[in-house]
Amino acid sequence: MTSEADNIIRVLRPRLPQAAALAPYLQRIDDSRIYSNYGPLNAEFTRRLGELVGGSHVTLTSNGTTAIELALRLRAKHSAGLCLMPAFTFIASAHAVCNAGLTPFLLDVDEQSLTLTPKIAEAALSLASEKVSAVLVVSAFGAPPDITAWADFERRTSIPVVFDAAAACTALSGIREQPMCVSLHATKALGIGEGGAIFSADPDFSARAKAMTGFGFEGVERVSTLRGGNYRISEYTAAVGLAALDGLPTRLAQMRDLTAAYAHRLAGKAARLQRGAGTEWVTMTLNVIVEPEEVAPTIQRLDEAKVEWRRWWGPGCHKHPAFADAPRLDLPVTDALAPRVIGLPFHDGLSPAHLDRVAHCLK
Repeated sequence: MTSEADNIIRVLRPRLPQAAALAPYLQRIDDSRIYSNYGPLNAEFTRRLGELVGGSHVTLTSNGTTAIELALRLRAKHSAGLCLMPAFTFIASAHAVCNAGLTPFLLDVDEQSLTLTPKIAEAALSLASEKVSAVLVVSAFGAPPDITAWADFERRTSIPVVFDAAAACTALSGIREQPMCVSLHATKALGIGEGGAIFSADPDFSARAKAMTGFGFEGVERVSTLRGGNYRISEYTAAVGLAALDGLPTRLAQMRDLTAAYAHRLAGKAARLQRGAGTEWVTMTLNVIVEPEEVAPTIQRLDEAKVEWRRWWGPGCHKHPAFADAPRLDLPVTDALAPRVIGLPFHDGLSPAHLDRVAHCLK
């Protein structure tokens, strides 16, 4: 008989709504015979997403990366030029910047918040070798960004701001004109498989963004007024989204409880969770930040205990071959911080014994 200690503890096991939860919505699709092109389930999912974040205009997209791309295409000051962005982020952020016709200009992050700050971005403006067209601000693993501070940055500098808040959908409120782009991937707290959304307080922006998801058609006539593409979701995907929203309160409570269980086991250790994790916001990719001298020993202990772990954002965009030549400033914090941020197992299949085994690896 295999003991629990012999079993691998998986780092992530997403769970989407099950068949019974989907059935009422699938029946509505059967009844309407509308399968895509902004159908009734799409409209309901859009409305409920806006309510989730306290009231906002919403544009649904095929995924979180295309949400960022469309928002940058609509908001950038120029159709080319630099986009200030943090080097410490998931590589999708850099791809979205390039797909919008801009060049990533990689900047360092703040060690405590793990994010690009207005102070860092403003200091970089005088060091940019080309015109700066936009700033992409990345939420760190689901933590809500400082919307007010970045709105002030945009007002002072006239540089448009776009938020990559991929994992932060359930932590957002007070959204302004600066677009807030989220991912609805299966690995997110609100997951629908593949999908994304753009939140904004600007109705004109949202109308144009929606048109761009459907070949640039505005109004009822099939006349393309904007260059866009096919970035929509189907009614089946919207059905998953509606069922996921139905179960979201229970899911968030489970995630808060699991984070609290980790926090209890980490009390008194140098290893720490992100500030506010589990109390102010929740994430599906829970990270622990370890001391520099503990990186290698921690990984060794996790491997020996058969505990899966991830560096969800990798070593920084500048260390990916595809972006090795991207312009950048010095990145001492990113280089020192990236190895220390380690993703822990986080899903509904973890027992207290599993959590004890993971925590035993952390000092």
